[in-house]
Amino acid sequence: MISFEQGLYAGEFRHNLDAKARLTIPSKWRFSGDEEALYLAFKDPNGCITVYPPKMVAQLKEKLSAVSIGDRKAQRAITKLLGSSETFTIDKQGRINLNDRLYEHAGIAKTCVLVGTVNKFSIWNPERYDDYVNADEDDGDIADILAGLGL
Repeated sequence: MISFEQGLYAGEFRHNLDAKARLTIPSKWRFSGDEEALYLAFKDPNGCITVYPPKMVAQLKEKLSAVSIGDRKAQRAITKLLGSSETFTIDKQGRINLNDRLYEHAGIAKTCVLVGTVNKFSIWNPERYDDYVNADEDDGDIADILAGLGL
């Protein structure tokens, strides 16, 4: 079996929450040790939930630990971000259980879309996701953006 370093997320998956509001993570996104690994979910300004896997949680912890206590603006941003976030592990059946505040922020009641973005993933309300992806905003030509990224 090909083994990638923990934290490679790609694709789009549509799943339903179960009766206890648990969400099954796609098997392609599960890794050995997930039952002990700490993930972080937080409110994304785009109206979804962003999930950082353990590697990104460790990087975030390093960066946030370096912020000066005297930097009031940064401390407030950290408080806002982490005050409404949630840490979790993935159970043996590959499920997670997030709090109602996160689901409400994303407008998720039953069905959701999980979208991989290489080093993290997002959880969306299906209608919001479709609107986000199909928006006619002037983000520039996708080909130009990908070329600028060297892809």
